[in-house]
Order: sequence, then C-alpha cells, then structure tokens
Amino acid sequence: MARQGTGSRIILRILGVIVAAFMLFCALYSMNIIKTEDKVEVAGFKDDFGNVFTGFLVSGIKEGYGDIVYEDGNRYTGEFAGGEYNGQGTFKAAAGWEYRGEFKGGLPDGQGIFRDGAGGVFSGAFEAGKITGEGAFSKLEGWIYDGMWNQGRQTGEGTFTYADGSVYKGGFKDGAASGFGIYRDAAGWRYEGGFSQGLFHGKGTLVFPDGEIMTVEWEAGIPIYPEEEDESQ
Repeated sequence: MARQGTGSRIILRILGVIVAAFMLFCALYSMNIIKTEDKVEVAGFKDDFGNVFTGFLVSGIKEGYGDIVYEDGNRYTGEFAGGEYNGQGTFKAAAGWEYRGEFKGGLPDGQGIFRDGAGGVFSGAFEAGKITGEGAFSKLEGWIYDGMWNQGRQTGEGTFTYADGSVYKGGFKDGAASGFGIYRDAAGWRYEGGFSQGLFHGKGTLVFPDGEIMTVEWEAGIPIYPEEEDESQ
C-alpha cells in the first residue's frame, strides 16, 4: 500500500509539471510569442503606442526581417538591425508616397525608388534620407531631370527635359541651372552660355532656326547688349 501511495504522488507531481508547462505554452500562445532558437518571433504584437509588429526580436530589439504597421497608418516591411530599418525594405506612408530600396540607420540610404503618390517617380541614390548622388526624377506633369543631386536638390551636371520638349543640359546648383549650359527650346532656337539661378547670366550665344547667331551679355536674364556675329568669319 505504501509503494502504491508513493507511486500515486509521483504521478500527480508529473501531471502537475505537465499542466504547468501547458499553461505556460497557452500564455505564450495567447501573447502571439513563439520561441525559435535565440530569437523571439512576434506575430501581430501591439505596443503601447498602437503599432503592430510581426517579426523577430533579440533582447526586445527588432532584428532581421519584419513588418510594422504604425498607428497612423504608415507601414514598413523589410530588414531591421539594432531596432532600426537597415538593409532592403519598403516604407509606405498613409499619405500615399512610397520608398522601396536600401535603408541605413532608419533612413533611406543607398539605391532606391521613391514614388510621391502623385505620379512622380525618382530612381537613384539616397544618403541619410535625402536624394544625394545620381538619379532621375520624372513628374506626371511631363518633365524629367536626370543627373546629380545633393540634399534633395539638383546640384552638379544634369539634363532637364521640359513637358513641351525643350531641353537644358549643363550645370545646376541648389535646384536651378547654374554655370555653363545649353538650352534648346522646342521652338527651334538654342542658347549656349552662362546661367545663374535658372536665368541667362554672363556671356552666351543665341542660335536661331534661320541661322542667325547673336552673342549677348546677360545680367540675371536681362540682355545688356547684343552683338551680331560676323558671318564672314
């Protein structure tokens, strides 16, 4: 009888351990947390700010591939490192714009594609969240800029094609034509010379469809004096 009583107690203890383990599993399952190796996989976990995250946590920090939907409707899907966007990913804003490409330190950095939500598309280089380097931006209105950028502004050499077919090719500074450039108007005439803040500036040459050539000195888009070229030369 004593042995039978001892055996019953052992069985009850084993059952108690099994029940406790089952209850722990249920608790983890109800929290949508599943342990996989050294990471914790979180499925649809909502934080105190109303953001919903699905992905991997290491010591409570987002690592690896994941998806987060923010309370305001913004969404990021892609790679995390150190709790920040790092690597390839896609950020979709509730306002309608989207960035798809490389991230570093939580910001677009590297090659990527930006869609402004109104038909505009930029494809090219980013640095610390700003368009910097080489890239092309086309707008729904019909214009296209292809060239160098710095901090979100056209800076360096580039080509701007207007909706009517006119083309400017040359230097840019802070988003405007600057330095030497060539402007070819859709009407057939062209200008070769200096620019400043998007205007003819300094010496330049006008060439008209009928062959007439004029060398003009400009001051902020205003001609100072015209000189006709000696066509006999």
